Formats: sequence, structure tokens, C-alpha cells
Amino acid sequence: MYIVKEVIDVTRNYELGLFKELEELNKKMDKLFQENKHQLLEIHELKEELKKYQKLYEEAQKKIEKLLEENEKLKNQNNKNSSNSSKPSSTDMLRPKKSGPNLYNSRVKSGKKTGGQFNHEGHSLTKEKIEQKIKEENVKVFEIKHTIFGDSKKEPVIKYRLGMKAMPIVEKHIFEYSESTKEKLPKEFYTDVTYTNDFKALVVFMNVQNVMSLNRLSEFIRIVTRNTINLSEGTIINFMREFSNKSTNTIDNIIENVISNLTMYSDETTEKINKHNSYVRNYSNENSTVYKSHLHKGHDPIKEDDILPRFNGTIMGDHDTTLDSYGSKRIECNVHLGRYTVEITQNVLDAPWAEKMKTLLETGNRTREYAKAYGLDGFKDDNYEWYSKKIDEIIKEAREETKNMSSSFYKKKSKKLYTRLEKNKEKHLAYLKNFSLPYSNNLSESDLRVYKIKLKVSGCFRSKTGSDYFADALSIIKTSKKRKENVLQNIKSIFEGKVLFAN
Repeated sequence: MYIVKEVIDVTRNYELGLFKELEELNKKMDKLFQENKHQLLEIHELKEELKKYQKLYEEAQKKIEKLLEENEKLKNQNNKNSSNSSKPSSTDMLRPKKSGPNLYNSRVKSGKKTGGQFNHEGHSLTKEKIEQKIKEENVKVFEIKHTIFGDSKKEPVIKYRLGMKAMPIVEKHIFEYSESTKEKLPKEFYTDVTYTNDFKALVVFMNVQNVMSLNRLSEFIRIVTRNTINLSEGTIINFMREFSNKSTNTIDNIIENVISNLTMYSDETTEKINKHNSYVRNYSNENSTVYKSHLHKGHDPIKEDDILPRFNGTIMGDHDTTLDSYGSKRIECNVHLGRYTVEITQNVLDAPWAEKMKTLLETGNRTREYAKAYGLDGFKDDNYEWYSKKIDEIIKEAREETKNMSSSFYKKKSKKLYTRLEKNKEKHLAYLKNFSLPYSNNLSESDLRVYKIKLKVSGCFRSKTGSDYFADALSIIKTSKKRKENVLQNIKSIFEGKVLFAN
């Protein structure tokens, strides 16, 4: 019995020991479970925090990319000049170290000195030229006699001094009554004091060609006439209105000349009317130009002008797709394309395709000039195809180089440029197939430059009507200059009621 009891006690103690160990294990497990629960909670919180920081990081990356792109845009804007954009050379603040020909055209240094060149017609004043002017009664001669030492029997020495006197004149018109005539007092003399057509022509010319503001022009007239003519701004506007009304038939003649030509140049630039942006479009060829002012862009003002809708030839424009709806076809300006390639070359180191494209187009133009000198009127098909394939090869290079560009801003620009060229390749190469077609739209740029000067010097127009007056007068002046006719005489003729440019 004693042994059994001892065994039972040992067993009981063993069970109690196991129970205690089990309790301790359970406690440890509970503790580990709690610790694990806390760790899982911490992991979850850390994951949520990580997501938050990941989102902040992505937002920061986007902001950085956006700021980098904005920085590239600002650098690009700051670096724009006449060589890589449509900006005029007058806006070039920091000129490149390279001097001589502009970077955006195909001129090459000739090595010649500046000034008069051998075999060029001179412009020096000679006694023979002045005496011819006197014979033609183009100048008024004032004789001033002097006495110098010498033999009194010798012929006098004659010297000329050429100048101009700014002095007011008064025409006194006397209308006498007579029963033998049916003539009535002309309408222009209904007012007691008016202005001569010569004077009105000068005022219109200076207001338009020299882009003098109304108040500065009024002040200039007052100074040069020694306070005799105090011209009000309203009177100058009346001159412009009268000229515009009388030039209607002459403007129609210029329009007919532009429409009847095989090639028309057309472009658009910004002007301001009463501080708001408006637009002026030119319709030009080598000897005629018409300007039309519009409040908006698009087809409606073009249809209102009724010039392009009646034109059946080739239109040169600077990637103005609006012009695709008019004429037989539209061709592209290669000088503008060249400027955009220069922009890529100057700002991206790993884009040699842009320089290659510019060189190819300029080489084509120079080769065309040589061929024209030999009487050719266009490249043969195989020569044209060579240039066409070369452009395809450069576009293929452009695709690969653009993929590797680090700047997203210039990557977009590069892609946009080669895509545009690929789509309009035939429009850019038209000058090679037909030598009579222009290489560039520089003629339009030259015609519209006066509006940029007007905007800088004299500011905006006060009304659409004032802008129309300016456009009509400039059309007459520009066409007269292109035809090498006397501008002031033509303005005066229109004031006299004559119609010009019938041919």
C-alpha cells in the first residue's frame, strides 16, 4: 500500500508539474500572441505610412518633372532669337559671337569689304545729275551769288547744294462768277480753309510708312511749319478716312493683280485694337500687296475678304493649315522650318538630325539657284527623289534620337517637328520640282513687319475703322514701292480722284 501511495503521489506531482509548465507555456503563448498582434499592427501602420510616403514621393516626382519642363520652357523662351524662331532681329538682346550672315538663312561670307562694290551702280551726287533734275523741273533753284578773288573775265564757278525747305504755303483760290459757264463751286472748297493734296499725301505717308502716332505727327507738323499749321488728331483721321474712301477702286485693282498671279503669299500677324488682340492678313506677290484687318482668325474673315476663295494658284504660308481650303495647293516655308531646327540644335546636344535637315534644305535651295542660272525650271524626277529619300532617312534618325532625349520638353518639340515634316514633305520640297515656286515665305514677313513696328512705336489702334484706314493706305504704299513708283505722287493722285494700278 505504501508503494502504491508513493506512486500515486509521484504521478500527482508529475501532473501538477506538467500543468504548471502548460500554464507557463500558455502564458508565454498569450504574451507572444499579444506581441505578434502589436507587431502586425505596427507592420500595418508602417505599410500605410509607406503608402503615404510613396504617394508623396510620386507627387514630388511629378512636381519635379513639371518644374524641369517649365525650366526648359523658360530657358527656351529666353534663348529665342531671330536665328531659331520667328522673332525679328531687333529683339536679339544678346547676339551670338559669330558675326556676318544671319544663322537662319543660306548666305555665306563673301570676304568683300563693306561699302560700294566694283561694277555696282554708284549713288554719288554729280553736277550732271543735278543739272538733269533742273532741266526736268523736278527741283526749284535758288540762285545765290558770291564774289571770290580771281580774273573777272573768267567764267563763274558753279557749285550746287542740295537740300529741302520745310515751309508752309498758302494757295489762294479765287472763284469769279460768270454767266458763260455751268461750273459750280467744287465740293472740296465748301469750307473756307482746306489743305492741299500734296500736304495730305505727306501726312498719310508719315502716319503709315513712318508709323508716327497722331500726337507726334501733329507736333512734327507744327514744328516744321513754325507753328503755322496746328493739325489736330481729328483732322489727320479725316485725311485717312478720305484717302481710304477714294482708294477703293485702286485697292480692287491690286486685289485683281494678286488673284491673277500663279503664286500668292499670305500670312497673319497680331495687332491691337483698343488694347485687345486682333489680326491683319496680307495677300501678296512680287509687285502687289493687300492688307486686311480682322477681329478674329479663321475662315470667316478670309471669306469676308473674298480674295483666297477666288484664287486658283499656289499659296505660300507658314504652316497655316487654314489655307489648305483655298487655291490649288499650299506650300510650306523652309526658312521657318530651318529656324525650328536651329532651336533644337542649340538646346539639345544629342540631336544631330536637326542640323542635317537644315543643311539638306539649304543645299537644295543653292543647287536650285545654280540650276536656274543654266535655264532649268525644275529638277528631274531622280534628283527630286534623292532629296525626298534623304529627308526620309533623316526623319528615321530623328525618331531614334528623340527617344533618347533627356528633356521631355525638347522631346515633344523634336517629335512635333519631324512629324510635321514627314506629313508635309512634298509641300516643303515643292520649290525643287518647280523652280518658279518660292523657297520661303520671307516676302510675307517683310510685308507684315511694319505692323510689328507700329505695335512697338505707336501702340494700338483705337478702333477697327482706324485699322482699316491704315491697311488701305499701307496697301497703296507697299504696292507703289514694289513697282518702284513715286509713293507720294501716287497718294496725291488718289486724293485727286485717280484710279491706279489698272495693269
